[in-house]
Amino acid sequence: MIRIPWWRTDLGRGEADRLNQAVFDRTINQGRLCRELEERIARRLGVNHVISCSSGSAALALALMACGVKPGDEVIVPASTFIATAHAVLLVGAQVRLVDVLHDRPLIDPEAVAAAITPRTRAIIAVHLNGAACDIAALKRFGLPVIEDSAQAFCSKGKEGWLGTLGMAGTFSMSIAKLMTTGEGGFLVTGDEARAGAARRLRNQGVDVISDNVFNQFGFNFRLTDLQAAVGLVQLDRLDDKIRSVTDVYRFYRDALPGLSLIPADLQSGEVPLWTQAMAKDRDRLQAHLEERGIQLRPFNPCLADCDHLRTPGDFVNARRFAAEGFTLPSGPDQPRADLEEVVMSLSEVLG
Repeated sequence: MIRIPWWRTDLGRGEADRLNQAVFDRTINQGRLCRELEERIARRLGVNHVISCSSGSAALALALMACGVKPGDEVIVPASTFIATAHAVLLVGAQVRLVDVLHDRPLIDPEAVAAAITPRTRAIIAVHLNGAACDIAALKRFGLPVIEDSAQAFCSKGKEGWLGTLGMAGTFSMSIAKLMTTGEGGFLVTGDEARAGAARRLRNQGVDVISDNVFNQFGFNFRLTDLQAAVGLVQLDRLDDKIRSVTDVYRFYRDALPGLSLIPADLQSGEVPLWTQAMAKDRDRLQAHLEERGIQLRPFNPCLADCDHLRTPGDFVNARRFAAEGFTLPSGPDQPRADLEEVVMSLSEVLG
Protein backbone atom coordinates (compact mmCIF):
# COMPACT_ATOMS: atom_id res chain seq x y z
CA MET A 1 0.00 0.00 0.00
CA ILE A 2 1.37 3.42 -1.02
CA ARG A 3 1.50 5.84 1.89
CA ILE A 4 3.84 8.40 0.31
CA PRO A 5 3.08 8.94 -3.41
CA TRP A 6 5.64 10.20 -5.90
CA TRP A 7 3.60 13.40 -6.38
CA ARG A 8 1.41 15.41 -4.02
CA THR A 9 -0.55 18.53 -4.84
CA ASP A 10 -3.70 19.60 -3.02
CA LEU A 11 -6.77 21.44 -4.25
CA GLY A 12 -8.85 23.12 -1.58
CA ARG A 13 -11.68 25.45 -0.66
CA GLY A 14 -10.61 28.19 -3.05
CA GLU A 15 -10.80 25.95 -6.10
CA ALA A 16 -14.11 24.46 -4.95
CA ASP A 17 -15.67 27.89 -4.36
CA ARG A 18 -14.52 29.26 -7.74
CA LEU A 19 -15.78 26.16 -9.53
CA ASN A 20 -19.09 26.38 -7.71
CA GLN A 21 -19.45 30.04 -8.69
CA ALA A 22 -18.71 29.20 -12.34
CA VAL A 23 -21.56 26.69 -12.34
CA PHE A 24 -24.02 29.20 -10.84
CA ASP A 25 -22.86 31.90 -13.26
CA ARG A 26 -23.34 29.48 -16.19
CA THR A 27 -19.71 29.98 -17.29
CA ILE A 28 -19.32 26.39 -18.42
CA ASN A 29 -17.77 26.04 -21.86
CA GLN A 30 -14.87 28.04 -23.30
CA GLY A 31 -15.54 31.69 -22.64
CA ARG A 32 -14.83 34.50 -20.17
CA LEU A 33 -12.83 32.49 -17.63
CA CYS A 34 -10.65 30.92 -20.30
CA ARG A 35 -9.86 34.38 -21.65
CA GLU A 36 -9.03 35.62 -18.15
CA LEU A 37 -6.72 32.65 -17.61
CA GLU A 38 -4.99 33.28 -20.94
CA GLU A 39 -4.52 36.98 -20.18
CA ARG A 40 -3.01 36.31 -16.77
CA ILE A 41 -0.61 33.69 -18.13
CA ALA A 42 0.39 36.09 -20.92
CA ARG A 43 1.26 38.76 -18.35
CA ARG A 44 3.17 36.26 -16.23
CA LEU A 45 5.35 35.06 -19.13
CA GLY A 46 5.50 38.36 -21.02
CA VAL A 47 4.11 36.92 -24.26
CA ASN A 48 1.63 38.32 -26.78
CA HIS A 49 -0.55 35.27 -27.33
CA VAL A 50 -1.75 32.43 -25.07
CA ILE A 51 -4.16 29.84 -26.49
CA SER A 52 -5.69 27.55 -23.88
CA CYS A 53 -6.65 24.04 -24.93
CA SER A 54 -7.71 20.63 -23.68
CA SER A 55 -4.25 19.22 -22.83
CA GLY A 56 -0.53 19.72 -23.21
CA SER A 57 -0.62 17.08 -25.96
CA ALA A 58 -3.27 19.08 -27.82
CA ALA A 59 -1.16 22.23 -27.42
CA LEU A 60 1.81 20.46 -29.00
CA ALA A 61 -0.28 19.19 -31.92
CA LEU A 62 -1.66 22.70 -32.44
CA ALA A 63 1.86 24.14 -32.43
CA LEU A 64 3.03 21.64 -35.04
CA MET A 65 0.06 22.33 -37.32
CA ALA A 66 0.33 26.10 -36.83
CA CYS A 67 4.01 25.87 -37.85
CA GLY A 68 3.02 24.12 -41.07
CA VAL A 69 4.04 20.54 -40.26
CA LYS A 70 2.17 18.18 -42.60
CA PRO A 71 1.87 14.45 -43.28
CA GLY A 72 5.14 13.07 -44.61
CA ASP A 73 7.31 15.65 -42.85
CA GLU A 74 9.88 14.73 -40.20
CA VAL A 75 10.06 16.26 -36.73
CA ILE A 76 13.12 15.85 -34.51
CA VAL A 77 12.30 14.64 -31.00
CA PRO A 78 14.63 13.75 -28.08
CA ALA A 79 14.70 10.04 -27.25
CA SER A 80 14.23 10.83 -23.55
CA THR A 81 10.79 12.37 -23.04
CA PHE A 82 7.19 11.46 -22.24
CA ILE A 83 5.46 9.58 -25.06
CA ALA A 84 3.02 12.48 -25.64
CA THR A 85 5.79 14.42 -27.41
CA ALA A 86 6.08 11.75 -30.09
CA HIS A 87 2.35 11.10 -30.25
CA ALA A 88 1.66 14.74 -31.15
CA VAL A 89 3.94 14.32 -34.17
CA LEU A 90 2.09 11.16 -35.24
CA LEU A 91 -1.26 12.90 -34.72
CA VAL A 92 -0.48 15.46 -37.42
CA GLY A 93 0.72 12.72 -39.78
CA ALA A 94 4.44 13.46 -39.54
CA GLN A 95 7.29 11.05 -38.78
CA VAL A 96 9.25 11.07 -35.52
CA ARG A 97 13.03 11.30 -35.92
CA LEU A 98 14.72 10.59 -32.60
CA VAL A 99 18.01 12.05 -31.38
CA ASP A 100 19.99 11.38 -28.21
CA VAL A 101 20.14 13.62 -25.16
CA LEU A 102 23.07 15.12 -23.26
CA HIS A 103 25.18 13.01 -20.91
CA ASP A 104 24.53 14.94 -17.69
CA ARG A 105 20.89 15.95 -18.18
CA PRO A 106 18.14 14.39 -20.34
CA LEU A 107 17.91 17.36 -22.70
CA ILE A 108 18.11 17.31 -26.49
CA ASP A 109 21.71 17.30 -27.78
CA PRO A 110 22.22 19.99 -30.49
CA GLU A 111 25.09 18.01 -32.01
CA ALA A 112 22.80 14.99 -32.41
CA VAL A 113 20.21 17.26 -34.02
CA ALA A 114 22.74 18.48 -36.59
CA ALA A 115 23.41 14.90 -37.67
CA ALA A 116 19.70 14.02 -37.88
CA ILE A 117 18.42 16.80 -40.15
CA THR A 118 17.24 15.68 -43.59
CA PRO A 119 15.50 17.47 -46.48
CA ARG A 120 12.18 16.35 -44.96
CA THR A 121 12.84 17.87 -41.51
CA ARG A 122 10.29 20.59 -40.77
CA ALA A 123 10.63 21.27 -37.03
CA ILE A 124 12.58 20.52 -33.86
CA ILE A 125 10.85 19.83 -30.55
CA ALA A 126 12.99 20.87 -27.58
CA VAL A 127 11.68 19.29 -24.37
CA HIS A 128 12.51 21.26 -21.20
CA LEU A 129 12.24 18.10 -19.14
CA ASN A 130 11.45 18.75 -15.47
CA GLY A 131 12.03 22.49 -15.79
CA ALA A 132 15.57 22.12 -17.15
CA ALA A 133 16.54 24.51 -19.94
CA CYS A 134 17.45 23.24 -23.40
CA ASP A 135 19.94 25.27 -25.44
CA ILE A 136 17.40 27.02 -27.67
CA ALA A 137 19.98 29.37 -29.19
CA ALA A 138 21.98 26.40 -30.47
CA LEU A 139 18.87 24.80 -31.96
CA LYS A 140 17.78 27.99 -33.71
CA ARG A 141 20.99 28.01 -35.74
CA PHE A 142 19.63 25.21 -37.91
CA GLY A 143 17.01 27.55 -39.38
CA LEU A 144 14.06 25.31 -38.53
CA PRO A 145 11.03 26.15 -36.37
CA VAL A 146 11.84 25.28 -32.75
CA ILE A 147 8.82 24.23 -30.71
CA GLU A 148 9.39 24.13 -26.96
CA ASP A 149 7.64 21.29 -25.15
CA SER A 150 7.42 23.01 -21.78
CA ALA A 151 4.82 20.69 -20.28
CA GLN A 152 7.04 20.31 -17.21
CA ALA A 153 8.52 23.80 -17.24
CA PHE A 154 5.87 26.43 -16.46
CA CYS A 155 7.52 29.41 -14.72
CA SER A 156 10.97 27.90 -15.16
CA LYS A 157 13.73 30.14 -16.51
CA GLY A 158 17.01 29.58 -18.27
CA LYS A 159 19.78 32.01 -19.10
CA GLU A 160 17.80 33.17 -22.17
CA GLY A 161 14.51 33.82 -20.34
CA TRP A 162 11.21 32.07 -19.64
CA LEU A 163 11.19 28.54 -21.00
CA GLY A 164 8.51 28.14 -23.63
CA THR A 165 8.84 31.74 -24.88
CA LEU A 166 12.13 31.42 -26.76
CA GLY A 167 11.21 29.44 -29.89
CA MET A 168 8.53 29.67 -32.57
CA ALA A 169 5.96 28.41 -30.06
CA GLY A 170 5.89 26.93 -26.56
CA THR A 171 3.44 24.39 -25.17
CA PHE A 172 2.47 23.70 -21.56
CA SER A 173 0.46 21.15 -19.61
CA MET A 174 -1.95 21.69 -16.74
CA SER A 175 -2.46 18.01 -15.86
CA ILE A 176 -2.50 16.91 -12.25
CA ALA A 177 1.26 16.43 -11.78
CA LYS A 178 2.15 19.95 -12.89
CA LEU A 179 2.89 23.17 -11.03
CA MET A 180 -0.52 24.59 -11.98
CA THR A 181 -3.30 22.10 -12.61
CA THR A 182 -6.80 22.18 -14.02
CA GLY A 183 -7.04 18.38 -13.83
CA GLU A 184 -6.40 18.20 -17.55
CA GLY A 185 -5.60 21.09 -19.82
CA GLY A 186 -2.81 22.96 -21.54
CA PHE A 187 -1.91 26.08 -23.45
CA LEU A 188 0.24 27.31 -26.30
CA VAL A 189 2.22 30.55 -26.29
CA THR A 190 3.72 32.42 -29.22
CA GLY A 191 4.78 35.87 -30.25
CA ASP A 192 3.67 35.27 -33.85
CA GLU A 193 0.20 36.69 -34.53
CA ALA A 194 -0.42 34.60 -37.65
CA ARG A 195 0.44 31.35 -35.89
CA ALA A 196 -1.63 32.34 -32.87
CA GLY A 197 -4.65 32.92 -35.13
CA ALA A 198 -4.08 29.60 -36.84
CA ALA A 199 -3.86 27.80 -33.49
CA ARG A 200 -7.10 29.42 -32.25
CA ARG A 201 -8.96 28.26 -35.36
CA LEU A 202 -7.42 24.80 -35.27
CA ARG A 203 -8.59 24.22 -31.66
CA ASN A 204 -12.12 25.28 -32.69
CA GLN A 205 -12.89 23.00 -35.69
CA GLY A 206 -11.01 25.39 -38.01
CA VAL A 207 -13.36 28.35 -37.54
CA ASP A 208 -13.42 31.61 -35.62
CA VAL A 209 -17.08 31.34 -34.54
CA ILE A 210 -18.87 27.99 -34.69
CA SER A 211 -22.30 29.58 -35.09
CA ASP A 212 -21.24 31.29 -38.33
CA ASN A 213 -21.37 27.89 -40.09
CA VAL A 214 -18.35 28.69 -42.26
CA PHE A 215 -16.45 25.42 -42.41
CA ASN A 216 -13.69 25.90 -44.96
CA GLN A 217 -10.56 24.54 -43.26
CA PHE A 218 -9.45 21.69 -41.04
CA GLY A 219 -9.58 21.84 -37.26
CA PHE A 220 -10.66 19.87 -34.24
CA ASN A 221 -12.14 20.35 -30.76
CA PHE A 222 -9.13 21.08 -28.56
CA ARG A 223 -10.93 23.63 -26.35
CA LEU A 224 -10.50 24.12 -22.61
CA THR A 225 -13.66 24.86 -20.57
CA ASP A 226 -14.46 27.67 -18.19
CA LEU A 227 -15.03 25.07 -15.48
CA GLN A 228 -11.38 24.03 -15.78
CA ALA A 229 -10.24 27.64 -16.09
CA ALA A 230 -12.02 28.44 -12.80
CA VAL A 231 -9.72 25.98 -11.04
CA GLY A 232 -6.67 27.28 -12.93
CA LEU A 233 -7.30 30.88 -11.88
CA VAL A 234 -7.16 29.92 -8.20
CA GLN A 235 -4.06 27.85 -8.86
CA LEU A 236 -2.44 30.92 -10.43
CA ASP A 237 -3.01 32.84 -7.21
CA ARG A 238 -0.91 30.22 -5.38
CA LEU A 239 1.80 29.98 -8.03
CA ASP A 240 4.64 31.69 -6.17
CA ASP A 241 4.08 29.50 -3.11
CA LYS A 242 4.11 26.40 -5.30
CA ILE A 243 7.39 27.43 -6.93
CA ARG A 244 9.00 27.94 -3.52
CA SER A 245 7.67 24.59 -2.30
CA VAL A 246 8.96 22.41 -5.14
CA THR A 247 12.31 24.21 -5.04
CA ASP A 248 12.53 23.61 -1.30
CA VAL A 249 11.84 19.90 -1.85
CA TYR A 250 14.79 19.77 -4.26
CA ARG A 251 17.06 21.59 -1.79
CA PHE A 252 15.95 19.31 1.05
CA TYR A 253 16.88 16.13 -0.82
CA ARG A 254 20.12 17.66 -2.11
CA ASP A 255 21.28 18.62 1.37
CA ALA A 256 19.99 15.53 3.19
CA LEU A 257 21.28 12.94 0.70
CA PRO A 258 24.78 13.95 -0.43
CA GLY A 259 25.43 10.35 -1.46
CA LEU A 260 22.58 10.36 -3.98
CA SER A 261 23.29 11.51 -7.55
CA LEU A 262 20.60 14.12 -8.16
CA ILE A 263 20.02 15.34 -11.71
CA PRO A 264 21.15 18.94 -11.31
CA ALA A 265 18.85 21.94 -11.49
CA ASP A 266 20.26 25.41 -12.15
CA LEU A 267 18.40 27.26 -9.41
CA GLN A 268 20.53 30.37 -9.86
CA SER A 269 19.32 30.81 -13.46
CA GLY A 270 15.73 30.33 -12.39
CA GLU A 271 15.06 26.71 -13.26
CA VAL A 272 12.16 25.25 -11.29
CA PRO A 273 12.66 21.52 -10.59
CA LEU A 274 9.04 20.42 -10.76
CA TRP A 275 10.11 17.02 -9.48
CA THR A 276 13.33 15.98 -7.75
CA GLN A 277 15.04 13.35 -9.87
CA ALA A 278 18.11 11.20 -9.36
CA MET A 279 20.20 8.45 -10.91
CA ALA A 280 21.31 5.13 -9.43
CA LYS A 281 22.75 2.04 -11.08
CA ASP A 282 20.81 -0.05 -8.56
CA ARG A 283 17.59 1.92 -9.00
CA ASP A 284 15.39 -1.17 -9.02
CA ARG A 285 16.77 -2.23 -5.64
CA LEU A 286 16.13 1.24 -4.22
CA GLN A 287 12.61 1.18 -5.60
CA ALA A 288 11.88 -2.23 -4.09
CA HIS A 289 13.29 -1.15 -0.72
CA LEU A 290 11.07 1.94 -0.57
CA GLU A 291 7.99 0.12 -1.85
CA GLU A 292 8.26 -2.25 1.11
CA ARG A 293 7.83 0.86 3.27
CA GLY A 294 4.91 2.25 1.28
CA ILE A 295 7.02 4.87 -0.50
CA GLN A 296 6.60 5.34 -4.25
CA LEU A 297 9.48 6.08 -6.61
CA ARG A 298 8.66 6.75 -10.25
CA PRO A 299 11.17 5.31 -12.76
CA PHE A 300 12.13 7.39 -15.78
CA ASN A 301 10.21 6.93 -19.00
CA PRO A 302 11.70 4.33 -21.37
CA CYS A 303 13.86 5.39 -24.28
CA LEU A 304 11.39 6.15 -27.08
CA ALA A 305 13.37 3.94 -29.45
CA ASP A 306 11.94 1.00 -27.48
CA CYS A 307 8.34 2.02 -28.31
CA ASP A 308 7.70 -0.24 -31.31
CA HIS A 309 4.75 1.73 -32.69
CA LEU A 310 6.99 4.76 -33.25
CA ARG A 311 9.23 2.71 -35.58
CA THR A 312 12.32 4.67 -34.62
CA PRO A 313 14.99 2.13 -33.66
CA GLY A 314 18.50 3.31 -32.96
CA ASP A 315 21.35 3.50 -30.51
CA PHE A 316 20.67 6.31 -28.02
CA VAL A 317 23.23 5.70 -25.30
CA ASN A 318 22.37 8.55 -22.95
CA ALA A 319 18.61 8.19 -23.27
CA ARG A 320 18.88 4.48 -22.47
CA ARG A 321 21.03 5.20 -19.43
CA PHE A 322 18.49 7.69 -18.06
CA ALA A 323 15.74 5.14 -18.71
CA ALA A 324 17.63 2.43 -16.83
CA GLU A 325 18.90 4.48 -13.88
CA GLY A 326 16.70 7.57 -13.50
CA PHE A 327 13.83 8.01 -11.06
CA THR A 328 11.67 10.64 -9.40
CA LEU A 329 11.61 10.98 -5.63
CA PRO A 330 8.36 11.84 -3.82
CA SER A 331 7.85 15.46 -4.80
CA GLY A 332 5.18 18.12 -5.15
CA PRO A 333 4.22 21.44 -3.60
CA ASP A 334 2.11 19.78 -0.90
CA GLN A 335 4.35 16.86 0.03
CA PRO A 336 4.49 16.93 3.87
CA ARG A 337 7.89 17.53 5.44
CA ALA A 338 7.45 14.45 7.63
CA ASP A 339 7.04 12.33 4.50
CA LEU A 340 10.18 13.79 2.94
CA GLU A 341 12.11 12.98 6.11
CA GLU A 342 10.83 9.41 6.02
CA VAL A 343 11.96 9.06 2.40
CA VAL A 344 15.43 10.29 3.34
CA MET A 345 15.64 7.91 6.28
CA SER A 346 14.60 4.94 4.13
CA LEU A 347 17.05 5.82 1.37
CA SER A 348 19.84 6.29 3.88
CA GLU A 349 19.37 2.69 4.98
CA VAL A 350 20.37 1.63 1.47
CA LEU A 351 22.89 4.34 0.63
CA GLY A 352 24.68 4.14 3.93
